[in-house]
Amino acid sequence: MGIIEEAKSSTNTSSAFKTICMEAGVGGGVFLPFWHGFPHCDIHHSITPDVLHQLYQGVFKHMVEWLESLLNEEELDTCIRSLPPCYGLCHFKNGWSSLGQIGGKDRKHMAHILLGCMIGKVPRDVIISYRSLLDFIYLAQYPSHDDDTLAYMEKALKDFHRHKNILFNLGVREHLDIPKIHSFLYYVDSITWFGTMDNYNTEMMERFHIDFCKEGWYASNHRNEMPQMISWLSRREKASSFKTYLKMTVENEEEDFSYSRFKDQSILIAKYPARKNQDIQEIMERQTCPGFQRNLTCFINSFNNNNIAGGQLSNASLPFSSVDVYHGFRFSLNDLGNEVDLDLGNQEIDSAKAKTS
Repeated sequence: MGIIEEAKSSTNTSSAFKTICMEAGVGGGVFLPFWHGFPHCDIHHSITPDVLHQLYQGVFKHMVEWLESLLNEEELDTCIRSLPPCYGLCHFKNGWSSLGQIGGKDRKHMAHILLGCMIGKVPRDVIISYRSLLDFIYLAQYPSHDDDTLAYMEKALKDFHRHKNILFNLGVREHLDIPKIHSFLYYVDSITWFGTMDNYNTEMMERFHIDFCKEGWYASNHRNEMPQMISWLSRREKASSFKTYLKMTVENEEEDFSYSRFKDQSILIAKYPARKNQDIQEIMERQTCPGFQRNLTCFINSFNNNNIAGGQLSNASLPFSSVDVYHGFRFSLNDLGNEVDLDLGNQEIDSAKAKTS
């Protein structure tokens, strides 16, 4: 406040006022802060950590840029493509250089395989510093904390600062005066004061961007979409209010008014299979799963009205010898609204819709 008042009294123009404020490290755009008059209010406590923008779209983005300065683009893409596919991990078959706008979900997939791309390519201290930062990122996202987990976070941060000089020696960075890295010093205090980071993570709030913008845009004809989106939102609010009214007035109401394009289905699968009419015997040999045919027989038998006894299943035969094969699927977590992609690589999911030979 003192800097702002002094700048106001010593200048006559807005440009001169802003110049003096900026030289003193103050924006100067707020003449009377909203917390003025609250002596027990510490405004700095309102700046809480953020998983999406500080960790993944902040520090982790810097980590990828540093690695790209140590390895050229082609070499890094080769390392990424050479990683073996693994269940639950995204396999970037074209590397990272082909990616356009990278969202938070892509950053998380990249973090899963980052260390694997560095083995044998960079010095040991670089790997340790990267591992320490990744440990800190994952520990910070724990759904519950105690003194031990907070100590793990502090240890991971100390390990990073102990080995960070390698980044200076290799010419990757001249300094690490990065505000998002500096904020790591206050993560443990914020978790102690306000609880786990899922209580104040903006990733949850960005779900509203899907509910109130994206879904409305998809419902429009993409021309003069603003009035259509407003009308769509208004109707959705009315439908939600009517649903609440029914729950309050009608007993045993089982009808569910589903209006969300993202919540109609919890599991999504491609319209067409990746490979059609694959022989069951070849699948068993290629995937090294000798019990597949037996398990498929038991699964189909569970839907049969005239179930075959367990002792006779071993002699039962399937009415087909080939099935369609899908390489991946997608499911959404309805509680958070996050869609999770599973790239299964060489692990195959066989269609329930079998093809007779």
